[in-house]
Amino acid sequence: LAYWGIDPSGFVTLPAPRTADALWAAEQALRAGTCAAVLLWQPHVRADALRRLNLAAQSGQALFYLFRPAAAARDASPAPLRLALAPKRDGIDVTFVKRRGPARDMPLFVPLSPSPILLNRHARVDRRASAAPQPRSVPAAIAGAVA
Repeated sequence: LAYWGIDPSGFVTLPAPRTADALWAAEQALRAGTCAAVLLWQPHVRADALRRLNLAAQSGQALFYLFRPAAAARDASPAPLRLALAPKRDGIDVTFVKRRGPARDMPLFVPLSPSPILLNRHARVDRRASAAPQPRSVPAAIAGAVA
């Protein structure tokens, strides 16, 4: 997130030792209405837990992002929007697995240019231009030895 210039000091990270703990913490954060968004990384989530999280996000008016492996795209989900992301040169392809409205057969390419933060991460060092080399005289003894 810092890559995009988002200050990580406004984030709370809740490492949970068990999946059930992570799901409970995410649901409570969503229901409380005190978070703008909840991001959750879980490889396996049951359909009933997904439904509870979706309802909690709606009641707390928070954004809920669940990140799962690509294979989870085959599983059923109550989420109104499901996306699959694939890296491409200079960006990502976004495939709409599920969405409201008409189906979209073609992926959407999102170009990702380098972050201005990364481009300017190191301060440039101002250097004075080197003085032009000045011709020097060669001592006669050396000049005669070279000739």
